Amino acid sequence: MKALPRSPSELRGALVSIFPALPRDFGEQGESVFEDAGPTYQSVLRDFAAFFARDVAHSSDRQLARLAALVAGALETPDPLGVAMQECFVDELRQLKVLQRLEPFLAAARK
Repeated sequence: MKALPRSPSELRGALVSIFPALPRDFGEQGESVFEDAGPTYQSVLRDFAAFFARDVAHSSDRQLARLAALVAGALETPDPLGVAMQECFVDELRQLKVLQRLEPFLAAARK
């Protein structure tokens, strides 16, 4: 991963580039009661975690390596993306018992 996403829409774009099968409206729901509030890192990652848990068996090693680079990069800093990545993606995958498929790629990305 060259540069980490700097906004929820950039995160959405990065995930779509890795997983082109993501639904067209993926990650567009915001978490605010205000209509004009766009998506947040949390809403994008919650949507993506649900997609990933369903389709992890169909993910290629290349996709998993690219995703792991994104996840590992985000987890390196405690900024809003890093916090959301931990709470809304990594922790969610652990609960859904699918994190083990990504773990070898995360270990390689952290080196």
